[in-house]
Amino acid sequence: MSKKKTTIMISIIGVALFVAAIAGTSYAFFAANVETKGENNKTNVTTGDIKAVFSDGEQLDVENIIPGDTISKTFSLENTGTIAIKYKIVINNVENTFSRKEDITYVLKENGENIKTGIFPSTKADLSDTITIPKGVTNTYTLEITYLNSPTENQAEDMAKTISGKIFIEETK
Repeated sequence: MSKKKTTIMISIIGVALFVAAIAGTSYAFFAANVETKGENNKTNVTTGDIKAVFSDGEQLDVENIIPGDTISKTFSLENTGTIAIKYKIVINNVENTFSRKEDITYVLKENGENIKTGIFPSTKADLSDTITIPKGVTNTYTLEITYLNSPTENQAEDMAKTISGKIFIEETK
């Protein structure tokens, strides 16, 4: 084999080893598995040592809401690991077609207690601050979205508008 071919072969092997080393070191510590079942579109997500159960899927779709209405989405998180875990509840792929965005508010409750309130976002946003869940604990969350009734404002322009997004859990340090 010529010196040039040997150099090329060693270079190819070196690049392959480099790629394998990078892939091996960047393997995610947490892996997610999503399984959708049955008519209710029940979703179970297992991420590392935390298990999220969305009884009607993690997708949020709000249509035909009228002033004064409140809709709710409930899900639970269970720490199945051996240590406490820190995380945030986040919404992504957000679409909020309301022109009067300040009329759409949310309340996030943990085990029945309000933990965060605000105007519903129009882009990806944290719905919670950092939460710590001790090992062996299950927390139930309810996201309530309210279309405020504003009797002094004409809200007709927001008829047939929609809100959508995907709720997920993001690990924090």
